[in-house]
Amino acid sequence: MKRFWFFDLDGTLADTDCDIRMAWKDALKDLGIVCENFDRDFIAGPPIDEMAKRLLPEIYTDELAQKIRVGFGVHYDNDGFPNTREYPGVLNRVREIKAAGGRPYIVTNKRYIGAKLMAEKFGWMQVFERLYTGDMHKDNPAIGKLRKPELLALVMREIGAKPEECVMVGDTISDFEAAEKNGIESVAVAWGYGAPEELAKADRLARNAKEV
Repeated sequence: MKRFWFFDLDGTLADTDCDIRMAWKDALKDLGIVCENFDRDFIAGPPIDEMAKRLLPEIYTDELAQKIRVGFGVHYDNDGFPNTREYPGVLNRVREIKAAGGRPYIVTNKRYIGAKLMAEKFGWMQVFERLYTGDMHKDNPAIGKLRKPELLALVMREIGAKPEECVMVGDTISDFEAAEKNGIESVAVAWGYGAPEELAKADRLARNAKEV
């Protein structure tokens, strides 16, 4: 068994889509932005600026992305995640991995504040060793904001993990590309937000929690 286990959050540990969509829509409404293709094209999981580029290519700027980020945070961090649900059996599988000697971590594109609040609500930090997010070092000029590949590399350096000891468990292409760029294996979960062609990029597919 692998020693170090890195789990994505959105679409892997929990179904967060509804609450994320609501906060996005509220943030866009606050800015007076109408996005007619939102329900068709939105995906929970990618960084806010990446999704803003996809949804609003004609008006996108880095400044606009920052405004959406701030507005999203106001709504998302204060709603208590009423519609978010853990996927059945996943946390129990993480407990089994830990009991067998594995060391599990959460590694996510999610904003640190929202991820921390959610982890506290569901008691995840009683099981996972640590939470890592792409923006947790955004105020450190030596590090800044990190995409998933760079974040994964930072985690591996901090905990002294060799590529052959690690596995990334996720549901979208960003998880599998990050794993590939860091030379580690990846497991796609079939219950998340990734399309079939994304899941095919992983080394293995887990159809249920027991198969992770």
